[in-house]
Amino acid sequence: MDAWYRSLTPTERGELLRDACRAGRELQLAGVRYLLGGSMAVSVWSEPRFTRDVDMVADLEERHVGPLISALGDRWYADEQLIRSAIATRSSFNLIRFCRMVKVNVFVPPRAGHHAAKWSRARVVLLSREGTRPVSTTSAEDMLIQKLVWFREGGEVSELQWRDVTGLVRTLGEELDWSYLRDWSAQLALGELLERARREAGK
Repeated sequence: MDAWYRSLTPTERGELLRDACRAGRELQLAGVRYLLGGSMAVSVWSEPRFTRDVDMVADLEERHVGPLISALGDRWYADEQLIRSAIATRSSFNLIRFCRMVKVNVFVPPRAGHHAAKWSRARVVLLSREGTRPVSTTSAEDMLIQKLVWFREGGEVSELQWRDVTGLVRTLGEELDWSYLRDWSAQLALGELLERARREAGK
């Protein structure tokens, strides 16, 4: 985390961190379990990557909609019908913080397969120099698997996705749970890509 913070500017990235923490707090107040994902989660574990949005995964149900709208209050833009639609279709919606127009992409994942496994492996990290902003974050292993899935779905041509994959492997190496990675990569037919990433990262 220290290396990541040294790479942050006090303006754009600092504000983004604070808004990620605030979005997590609002979801938590509504009784929703959530995970920080996307580029920001990759940056927690590996090489920093600039992003203008915050990505989160939220295990939302219909019963959460009212409490979530109340928790967001007048500080956030949120479309109640889009939230209900995302819950019904297990898709996504956006929250926008009015004061800085920061967008938070909220994904409502399926409740099966690898998506279901992520919750028990969530890690709480502190997103502030003072260590006072805890955020529930996707584990490095689950982020790596998700990146492999996106790389495969994109036709295995995205340099950005592949850089994230090899960056995670290069940075964490043997700290990663390779048994867990091999198990899920086998189930998702990603075994060859995982081994390729390990070779290219020199691990």
